Amino acid sequence: MAQKKKEKDGYFRSTFVIGKKADGKPQRITVRAKTKKEHDEKLAEAKRLYSKGVALDDTTVEEWGRRWLAVYKANASPEQRDMYRAKLERDILPVIGRMSIKSVRASHLQEIMNSFFGGKKGTVVKIRLVLKQMFEAAERDGIIERNPAAYLELPELEEKLRRPLTDIERATVWSVAQGHLCGDYVLVMLLCGLRRGECIALTVKDVDFSRNRLIINKSLRFRGNIGEEKGPKSKAGNREVPIPDILLPILQRRCKDKNSESLLFTKKDGRAATKQTCRWWWLSFIRQCHITAGAKQYRNKILTETSPFDYNITPHYLRHTYATDLYAAGIDDRAQKHFLGHATSRDVTDIYRKMNEAAFNRAASLLNEFMTKIYLAGGN
Repeated sequence: MAQKKKEKDGYFRSTFVIGKKADGKPQRITVRAKTKKEHDEKLAEAKRLYSKGVALDDTTVEEWGRRWLAVYKANASPEQRDMYRAKLERDILPVIGRMSIKSVRASHLQEIMNSFFGGKKGTVVKIRLVLKQMFEAAERDGIIERNPAAYLELPELEEKLRRPLTDIERATVWSVAQGHLCGDYVLVMLLCGLRRGECIALTVKDVDFSRNRLIINKSLRFRGNIGEEKGPKSKAGNREVPIPDILLPILQRRCKDKNSESLLFTKKDGRAATKQTCRWWWLSFIRQCHITAGAKQYRNKILTETSPFDYNITPHYLRHTYATDLYAAGIDDRAQKHFLGHATSRDVTDIYRKMNEAAFNRAASLLNEFMTKIYLAGGN
């Protein structure tokens, strides 16, 4: 190591070798400070970090973030990579991207979290996830000594309301679906608990009329406006769900005179629905629900504040309603998770209890009885 000395610019400097470059020449680190005390402290810290295998270069957060995305998220799904990239580029790098990653402290990251006070919980949770994973990988790679994102806390946030349909909303949806162009699409999500992507990926061969079941083994995932056929959201998403008696005539009509590979729900030209198509279907359906529920109109515009039908309702509310119906029908927890395509914990009962035919049929019978009562007999 070269002897420290005060140079003409007034700084104390020292260098020490940390390895060799590609050309075989020594690779050195320079430590500089205005005072001897500060210099000695910096030099001792650099040596300590070097002895622990921590890199001593000045990698910025932006440089590491892009490398982390390219290396550690290379095998993530396109949708996941899009999410990681969006959070990194929109919410993280504009704030700390130019900082040396070694100089980032927990307080810097907590300030990012706090800046989203009152925001949407789902968004902020994803930002925290990106920060934790990115800095955790930097710690494993020896870029930093400790992970400053390890104990980040969420600020007070707006939690998205997730609930089933009310009795009035349920009755309105059922009534409108009987005559609306998109009614069949809505009823399959409501009565079978399918996600939007699972529903628009259904083909004729996925409808098993001999056993009154839908076979769920694919989903249409959107990147932009065009969907791409993928497997379900998780392994548990590969499943069969019972078709209630009240839905059978609708599916029979949908499948009539179509080949086995034909999609059940398409655009007018027979092609697969796009993201914008699904949006138009839903807006058209919800508009009619408001009208049917008695909402007032002004110059053809729905005055949603006069409607008993919540204007915030999305297609996922139908799935929440289905989940609530499974519980109300007295279906056991194992069958509920199977019908919804939820992954289950690996406890003893999960390992040894499988969804056999008898259990499936028993649950399907309970659900069919419940739905017939709710939708046809007006029961509660």
